[in-house]
Amino acid sequence: MLKINHWRTFIGFTLLSITVLTLLGLTVYEAWLFHSIGGVLNVFLFIGAVTAIILEAKQLKFATVNNPEWITQIWQLFSVFAAGIVTYGMSHDLGLGPVISASVIALLAHMISPKYSVSAYCGSFVGMTSELLLSNYQEVALASFIAGIVFFLTSDTFNGFGGKLGTIALLSTAITCHSLNRDFLTLSIADSRTNIWIILVATFAAAITYYFNVHQKQGPVLASAVVGIVGAMILPPLFPEIGNTLVVVAICASFTGMTSKERCGVFYNIFITGVLTGILFVYSTPQLAGAGGKLGTIAFGSILSTYGYRNLLSGFQKKRKTELQ
Repeated sequence: MLKINHWRTFIGFTLLSITVLTLLGLTVYEAWLFHSIGGVLNVFLFIGAVTAIILEAKQLKFATVNNPEWITQIWQLFSVFAAGIVTYGMSHDLGLGPVISASVIALLAHMISPKYSVSAYCGSFVGMTSELLLSNYQEVALASFIAGIVFFLTSDTFNGFGGKLGTIALLSTAITCHSLNRDFLTLSIADSRTNIWIILVATFAAAITYYFNVHQKQGPVLASAVVGIVGAMILPPLFPEIGNTLVVVAICASFTGMTSKERCGVFYNIFITGVLTGILFVYSTPQLAGAGGKLGTIAFGSILSTYGYRNLLSGFQKKRKTELQ
């Protein structure tokens, strides 16, 4: 049984790695087309993420394998499945939009059943998908069911990294859209002024979420949901022209702030990761637009990058200390 479970972990690790590196690779391509400086920045980000993935791969054989009761696994699958469908309905049929809908689902799950709030939040990201990609509830149900399976496969890998849940959702949405022969939407990179605001909002939203998540011990789901709702309330009035875009940025960066203290390290690291989240958000705009989970994958790639470089620096410092001794 242990061997089978480790194979499950390996499969989950591979799925998440391929998904995030695909988005990062596409972003590098778009960044080079747009501006060479952006290309360099995103290559730097890509290398950091690859480093983190290699470090995690080395730890796979030592990974702790959890074996929850079968009833718990069924409820996790159901919460992913149900949250995806309900979020989609709230977003499109009730007109609440994807950010408010996902945040409300997270809050309700946290209040009603905290044990399943993480899996429910994961499902809500599937429900954030544009109706131009998933046009009815049957299609959303399929994507949500796939997300539930991927959630199970990835339960013992990359834990503590913000954006992991969104990466699960993006993979599931992409599989569903591919099976339906749907093309992702195409958007254009914003102007310089908007991009500056995107990076600023991402930086502070990530830091605020992390503060409530780790330092105030409110947990990742509640912290992210509150930042998403508050952002949706205050940003559109403050920025009438670009407020809706900044709301999406805020919840994207809140996924970055869902990172654990062990994965982030000292507090200022989250500011660096927030900046990277904003940069990746800007240059990934033309790719995979409209797909639920893309925002989380942006956050996942960003925190992987800072984690990778932080470990490289730590290893270099240890080596220098040994040489000096």
